[in-house]
Amino acid sequence: MKKVFLVLLVLIAAIGFAKTITLEFWTLSLSPTFDEYLKAMIADFEKNNPGIKINWLDIPYASAVQKLTAAIAAGQGPDVVNLNTTWAVDFAIQGAILPIDNLIPPVTIKQYWEKLWNATVVNGKAYAFPWYASIPILMYNKDLFKKAGLDPNKPPKTWDEVLEYSRIIRAKLDIYGFEPNIIAIDELLLEGVPIVTPDGKKAAFNTPEAVARLEWFQKAYRENLMPRSLGGYGEGREFYQQGKIVMYPAGLTMLKHIEVNSPNIFKVTDVAPHPVGKAGIIKVSLMNLVIPVTCKYPKEAAKFAAHVTSPKWQIEFSKYATVSPSTVQGLETSEYFRQRVKAGDLNAKAMYMASLSMKNAVDLNAPSVIGVPASKLPDVRKVLQDYWMKAIKGELTAKEALSLAEKEVNAILAK
Repeated sequence: MKKVFLVLLVLIAAIGFAKTITLEFWTLSLSPTFDEYLKAMIADFEKNNPGIKINWLDIPYASAVQKLTAAIAAGQGPDVVNLNTTWAVDFAIQGAILPIDNLIPPVTIKQYWEKLWNATVVNGKAYAFPWYASIPILMYNKDLFKKAGLDPNKPPKTWDEVLEYSRIIRAKLDIYGFEPNIIAIDELLLEGVPIVTPDGKKAAFNTPEAVARLEWFQKAYRENLMPRSLGGYGEGREFYQQGKIVMYPAGLTMLKHIEVNSPNIFKVTDVAPHPVGKAGIIKVSLMNLVIPVTCKYPKEAAKFAAHVTSPKWQIEFSKYATVSPSTVQGLETSEYFRQRVKAGDLNAKAMYMASLSMKNAVDLNAPSVIGVPASKLPDVRKVLQDYWMKAIKGELTAKEALSLAEKEVNAILAK
């Protein structure tokens, strides 16, 4: 009896003096819009992990890098932080965040799309949990499709089809077919064209495939199939809302803009998966969660990060925000979204389609994809963009533009 009493005393003491861990969690510009979701997600974690408390802080996106750098330098960094891929990789290279491969079981890693998990792999180690993603879709005007003699139930699937449809639209309606947001380095990657050699020392983009892609844009410009002002997303949205273009490839959030600002155009709009190039991939902008080196409880932090980025809570987030889950289990598994699509909700249909496209999603800012040394990337981007746009406007042939860009990029890489 005495022994049992002593055991009970030990157990009571252990419970009474059990330490509660507090983890600081930073998000970027998500409050107050998504407070309801974030508070519910945190409460669910704390309920299932009674020894861990979460102190959530939302900081401005624009000052995220400065604040995080200062906090880590002072040894007072948060435990889990929301960063985009570029920032996550930069902090990983600096040794400011922890690799996470050994902090979670392999089964957890498999819940994310492999290409997105690999986006923050540096020297063979992963440094971030993929979180929410923004992926583009194709919006198109069904009424104008019909007037041009096109089947609104058969939107274009490839860029070559976009060009073909645009020629028909120009001939029948005398308006623009589409307006792209042209980023040269992305266009090359989406065609499967490498920017540099595997060792990162030489330009590798001057290929027949690159010439063909640039000539595609030249045709669209020369034949007046897209606006010659080349205004990108912003101008494209305005022109689409005015009925001046028929197809508008852009991010999910643009659809909401159209619904609010041009309800009549929204009523005749349908959506389709974003057209793909030769590589068969779609550009995605990815947000991630990382663990700074100052974290005192990395395993607990990893457990929380895995909770935030789990299929359950990513799908739940999509009910509040126009984003796609980075997990293999997507919106197609959600009865909520299936019912919204069935009811004719166009925004839900767009998100549903975007989620299905995630299997082809690649974050083009990932170092494993782009290959260019980070310190030289801005200059390489500028050179490619300048020559690409000059060629589109007819100032240079595609071959001339790529050859000149190749020489300048090689000079940059040699420095």
